[in-house]
Amino acid sequence: MLFRTHIAFGFLVAIFALKFFDPENQLLFAFILLIGAAFPDIDHPKSRLGQMAWPISVFFEHRGFFHSFFAIALFPAILFIISDSVLYSIAFLLGYASHILSDSISTQGIMPLHPLLKLRFHGPFHTGAFYEHAFFFILIALCIFSLIFL
Repeated sequence: MLFRTHIAFGFLVAIFALKFFDPENQLLFAFILLIGAAFPDIDHPKSRLGQMAWPISVFFEHRGFFHSFFAIALFPAILFIISDSVLYSIAFLLGYASHILSDSISTQGIMPLHPLLKLRFHGPFHTGAFYEHAFFFILIALCIFSLIFL
């Protein structure tokens, strides 16, 4: 999926998470969730985060470890150790999981147990193709609807 699709899906998740968790600092919670939604692509040399942390893409396969269930557990745990905040760790976890879920429906898919197994789960949608663009606009519509009516 493209960066904008991950952010749109993360924003939709943030809308519901804000209502469920009702954090004191809603902007920070949503920001951390959106960082989590973008973070797994740090292993791709052409992604926004990957360009800032380019050595990571040299050592890690795209949609490998950073798109695994191990990473979904590891990085929120590290954030908890650094911040001592369960709430913000949950925000990051939700964003991260939204990224992994959306990538799992693309043809490139994910390897959820990487590096132990190279088993790949994938879906029918090509990154950047018509269906992803349609999915993006549906997400935007759902975000607007949720902001107005929920």
